[in-house]
Amino acid sequence: MEKPETTDYPYQLLITVRKPSRYLGEEPFFKKKDWEKAELKVCLCYPDLYEIGRSHLGINILAYLINQQKTWLADLAFAVAPDLEEALKTQGYPLLSLNYRKPLKAFDVIGISYAYELSVTGILQVLDLSVIPLRANHRDRKVPLILGGGPSCGNPEPIAEFFDALIIGEAEEVIFEVLEIYKRWKSTQKSRQSLWEELAQIEGVYVPEIKNRTKRRILKDLNLETLSWEFGTPLIELSHDRVPMEISRGCTRGCRFCEASFYYRPVREKSPNYIINQIKKNFEGTGLTEASLMSLSAGDYTVLKPLINKLKEEFYLKTSYRKYAFSLPSLRVGSIDAELLEFIKLGRKTGLTFAPEAGTERLRRVINKDIDINQLIEDIRLAKKHGWTKIKLYFMIGLPTEEEEDLEGIYQLYRLIKKEVPQIGITVSVSTFIPKPHTPFQWERQISIDETYKKIRYLKERLGKNLRYHQPEQSFLEGVIGRGDRGLSFLIERAYQKGARFDSWKDFFNFNLWVEAAKELGIDLNVYLRERSLEEDLPWDHIDLRISKEYLIKERKKAYQGEITKDCRFEKCSKCGVCQKGIKNLLNNAEESSLYLVSDLEIKSERSSENPKEYWYEIYYTKKDKAVFLSQLEVIRLFVLVLNKLGFPLVYTSGFHPHPKIVVEDALPIGVFSEKEAIGVAMYEPGLSFKLKDLEIYPGLRIIEVFERPFKPTFQREQKVYQIIPLAEKDFWLNRLSNLSFPEGIEIELKEKSLLIKAYIPNFSLLKFLKQVLTLDNPLSFFKIIKLSKYLED
Repeated sequence: MEKPETTDYPYQLLITVRKPSRYLGEEPFFKKKDWEKAELKVCLCYPDLYEIGRSHLGINILAYLINQQKTWLADLAFAVAPDLEEALKTQGYPLLSLNYRKPLKAFDVIGISYAYELSVTGILQVLDLSVIPLRANHRDRKVPLILGGGPSCGNPEPIAEFFDALIIGEAEEVIFEVLEIYKRWKSTQKSRQSLWEELAQIEGVYVPEIKNRTKRRILKDLNLETLSWEFGTPLIELSHDRVPMEISRGCTRGCRFCEASFYYRPVREKSPNYIINQIKKNFEGTGLTEASLMSLSAGDYTVLKPLINKLKEEFYLKTSYRKYAFSLPSLRVGSIDAELLEFIKLGRKTGLTFAPEAGTERLRRVINKDIDINQLIEDIRLAKKHGWTKIKLYFMIGLPTEEEEDLEGIYQLYRLIKKEVPQIGITVSVSTFIPKPHTPFQWERQISIDETYKKIRYLKERLGKNLRYHQPEQSFLEGVIGRGDRGLSFLIERAYQKGARFDSWKDFFNFNLWVEAAKELGIDLNVYLRERSLEEDLPWDHIDLRISKEYLIKERKKAYQGEITKDCRFEKCSKCGVCQKGIKNLLNNAEESSLYLVSDLEIKSERSSENPKEYWYEIYYTKKDKAVFLSQLEVIRLFVLVLNKLGFPLVYTSGFHPHPKIVVEDALPIGVFSEKEAIGVAMYEPGLSFKLKDLEIYPGLRIIEVFERPFKPTFQREQKVYQIIPLAEKDFWLNRLSNLSFPEGIEIELKEKSLLIKAYIPNFSLLKFLKQVLTLDNPLSFFKIIKLSKYLED
């Protein structure tokens, strides 16, 4: 039974789960609209944990665009870990949105990202915890519209029946067409069927109940789309704890295994000016100081060098207050030079990954991976020269036409690099090739789990501890779902009912649940991994990505002949079919962007002359309300981001991983309240105490006192006073607590409704003591514990 007036998860619920901070919501600086006045309410969900989904580019773009409409509002939501799921179901609480803290069922439209095949059970969890029927044909007009989208929608059939409609392609424009139709339909008394029929008329929208053929929507110019993180500052550290800044979309390198290469064609680059302005806006809006320059192949960005020089000018030359950092996660072999490596090192030196994909030149020609191994070695040698001591090499196993000599080639390439670049650490990472829809290899067979392990053993014998591999059972399941049909929806639902969750997580994945579900339903999973004939009707044929099947067949033939198809950005058109009616590659003009060039010498001389004075601030703050669920590291991070966002000039350390100069006292356990905690922060300006005083970092995290110091403060371990308040059965617990045998150096004082604990001994853990003597798994499920300040003690 759903709680009727749910506005947040209660303390007694959150204290029972691991890492409750991921569920707190109410991000700092989020700008709420009037819920009651909003004409249209949209919740965009990523079906994984907050720290995974919060930085997802797609939901952030769409939420920003929707929130630009005055009478519309958008919020985010995420899947939850199994412990919270169980608690929500047991206690009758629904899944809540991130910032408005509303049940998802209260929204008009719920959009769920389908970015990865192994996120399918997360989609069902979002619906289940929102008390929404899993299948579209079981929903009446009172239920929110369930909208899907994302790159895995190239084959939507396995999850189709869980959605009312799915956006095929890029959603920045079509989302408004969908919402306008929904808004008009909402004001009528028409059936849900009539809504489906209207949505099916939109190009780029697939309605599973109608099974309409649809074409992928393509945004012609990325510079027309803007993204700011107006959702506020991410509350805890994210898996990608940086601003995701897309510099281009699409890739025409034409790797024949790569679904994204075909899903996102053509290539469209953002202008350097646009990128610089958006990075500034997002840094200022969030307090984050790192951005990821995102692209399928960042090294192919036409004006990459002018861009990084402009970034150096703006974020290293013009400021001495912060240490900004930029990462380029997808650099192609041959796109690395000394200038680029030095730019990366200016912030935080990130790891370098190179993707030969296959171990021999023959097999690389099969998959259209046109790289020069000599150039790869030169790139690694250059990285070593500029301070990198470790690199990663990424390969696939089980590629079409693969032989044992291709596996041996992986090892021989490893040996060659070790010989040519001595003392460089190399990790070889392999994963199973998975044939993807809408690629030239969509008809190929995927190797079995046993075959995969055989190949892994072959490599393990040669590479030993330097080998890492993706779990073969996960790749098997990804392949099943990726090329599955609509009948797999029953498998997904049965596996979910049996407890399958977070299948992309090694810690959560339980392959046996899927095997059992398939057996119960009489489904042979291996059928989905078989080779298909070119004449066979495929489950995704009605989804038109604008890439002709004739082109894919031609590319498949060229693969078996070992022929390379050149990149159409630099060579003749390959006639894939995507460029038509104004849709084409949109690249920057390298000559026009040359005005951004800035010399390294100018930057170095400017930075070396700086030696600003540091001023320390001794800050005392409360930790109450929801803030009690933040760990000390999360509190520190939040202080840093909020102070950055507000423009306070924090001092950062030097070195490869700069971080703010901060000092703290002993960590307060998660779930314990405090009237007065301490943190010391170094800044470049004096006289800022008045700006810090009474600042609320987060609900319950309020600065109450500030002292400016000429030196780094130290926080002495003084007497600590705790107040213990039983949450239930107060007389029973107070009587039991007052009769405990506390260690020497501990004084107790029984009050009317609580017990005071005065600790005079260092390193005394009250929670550990209560857990042991009362044999409680979690004392905070029974007691509210408050650490009192001195002035509240008396």
